[in-house]
Amino acid sequence: MKLKWEGREAFVHTKPVNELNEWIPHFKRVPFKLHNGGTNKYLDNIIRQALSTDGEFVKDRQDIPVCTATKQYRLFQHHDVFKALVNVLDLYVADIHSQDATLKIKDYGESMWVSFTLANYQLNEAERFPFMLEVSGLNTIGAGKALDIRLSWYEPTYKTRFPYGMLSSQEVNFKKEHRKKVNELDSDTFTTDIEAFLLKHLEQISREREFYRRWITAEVSQNTLARWINTAVEDKWNYQMAASVYNIAINGYDIQVKNSEKIIDLDIETKKREKIPPSELTEYFPDPHYFVWTDRAPEKFAPVKNAFDVSLVLGWVLSRQHTITNQLKWVDIPELMEKLVAADESLRFLMQKS
Repeated sequence: MKLKWEGREAFVHTKPVNELNEWIPHFKRVPFKLHNGGTNKYLDNIIRQALSTDGEFVKDRQDIPVCTATKQYRLFQHHDVFKALVNVLDLYVADIHSQDATLKIKDYGESMWVSFTLANYQLNEAERFPFMLEVSGLNTIGAGKALDIRLSWYEPTYKTRFPYGMLSSQEVNFKKEHRKKVNELDSDTFTTDIEAFLLKHLEQISREREFYRRWITAEVSQNTLARWINTAVEDKWNYQMAASVYNIAINGYDIQVKNSEKIIDLDIETKKREKIPPSELTEYFPDPHYFVWTDRAPEKFAPVKNAFDVSLVLGWVLSRQHTITNQLKWVDIPELMEKLVAADESLRFLMQKS
C-alpha cells in the first residue's frame, strides 16, 4: 500500500546526509497574477522549483505552484531547516554527513519530515531493543504551519518510536511559528536556536533513563488496560487502532477490523444496540466474522508485562500505519500514558513516588 500524507502520495528516501539534500526542493515566491491580467495585491504564489532528482511523480521537471500565501508570510525553506539540523548534529555525532537520514516528503514537497538517529545516545533497558535517540524536523510550506523539531527514542529494525521525555512528563519539542515578516529566515538563525534546544535535553538523558527503569517495574492489569483502551485510546485514535493495541498487548497478535460499525450487541433489557468495545474483539468474541488475525508483534514488545511495554506497543502500531498523519501520532503517546496512570491507583502511587 502506498504511503499517504493528508490524502496525497508521499515518498520515503533513506540516504547518507550528504546525498539527501538533492531530494529536498527549494521554494520561491512570485506575484499571484494572471498571464494577461491583474495581480493580487494581498497574495503571492509559492512555487516549487524543479529538482534534478525529479522522476516518479514530477515527471516534467518543471517549476510547479504549490500554494498561495499572504505578502506577510515568512517562508521557512526545507533546505534551511535541514542544514541547521546537520550543523547542530555535527557537534554530537562523528561524521554526520556520511550517516543515513530519512526524508519523508509529500508529492510536491510542501511537507517534509526528516529524521536522524544518534547511535551514540542509546536506551537499552531490561534487555529491550537498543533504542537510539532520534532528532526529527518537520516543516510545511503553507500559512499557519510551523517548523517543529522533536526528540524521540527510535528502534530501527521495527521502526518503532516513542517520545523522549514521555514518562517524565516533559514537553520536549521546539517550534518556530511563521512570523508576519516578509524577510525569510536562514539556517544560521535556526542553528543557534536548535543547538540550545538539543543541548538542554541531551544533558538530561541520565535522568530520562531513571524514569524508564521505574516504568519497567510498573505492572499493568488486564482490567486497567481494557478500560484505558475503550476510552482514552479509541477516543484519541480510532476503533481499529484501539483494537490493535489491545490484542497485541494481550496476546501479541494484531487484528484487522472488517466493519466496526456492524460490531454491535443487543441489550435485551433496553433493546439498545451498542457497539462492542474494542477490548472485546479477542479470540473469545463469539463471531470472528468481523475481524481477522494479521501479524505477530515482536516477542520483546508483547504480550505486555508493564507500563513500559505498553508504550512500545503504541509505537509499534503507529509504525505500521500507511499515512504520515497516523505515523506522526507518536506525539500523542505521552497524553495516552498519563491517562493510563490515571486509570490505575497503583500506577498513580508509583508516579507520585518518582
